[in-house]
Amino acid sequence: MAKKDDRPVDAGLALLRGKSEQELIDFWKQRFALISAIPMDTARVGALTPQLRELVRIADREERKRLTTARMKAFTQLPADQRERITKTREAAYNVDRGVLEEDQRMVDEILPTLPEAKGYPTAAR
Repeated sequence: MAKKDDRPVDAGLALLRGKSEQELIDFWKQRFALISAIPMDTARVGALTPQLRELVRIADREERKRLTTARMKAFTQLPADQRERITKTREAAYNVDRGVLEEDQRMVDEILPTLPEAKGYPTAAR
């Protein structure tokens, strides 16, 4: 039997546990800016998907919720062109790893009613 690999899919994201909300928001804004600057659609999906996989792997539900909330807040602070690219990337990622996007979407759906400023946050295609 193969040994289970417990290393994080996204080491940068894994290091965020326990950071302040502002540090989390700054991290996500930087990540979103980097991802949205990638010129190819498929490459942007390839950059976003591991981060969502890492979030879904977090066993501590409250920490995962905190990280996801910060991601949603960061998204609302992005320039419109970056928001548009991230939205399209998230929609395309749904076809790459449906299970991860569905799990992430459940958390997003739970947070949205409590975060009025994120009402325009992209949802996974269903």
